[in-house]
Amino acid sequence: MRWYENNLELSELLSFIETLEYDDKVTVANHLLQILICECGIDLDKEISEISGKNYSYSRWYDNFADLSTSMEFLKNLPKSKQDYAVKRFMSEIIMSYLTKEL
Repeated sequence: MRWYENNLELSELLSFIETLEYDDKVTVANHLLQILICECGIDLDKEISEISGKNYSYSRWYDNFADLSTSMEFLKNLPKSKQDYAVKRFMSEIIMSYLTKEL
């Protein structure tokens, strides 16, 4: 079981994102990255240093999208309360994107 499968909302959200067209995946990945950096207090330099020092297999579908893959690694390292906030905030961004026809 992958770590994000323990969070039903996140797991469902990733399943939904997987169905999107390439450009829409890029758009939502950018939204998630901005939420993590601006609203969840991600220390970008620290997190990138940690990620770059690890040896990943990059076999997940979302690893083909740099911003989404990076965001998922950032999200994985957040405390549960911040993870939950980011997922709910991300879901609202996706809904707003649909309403404003960005997606």
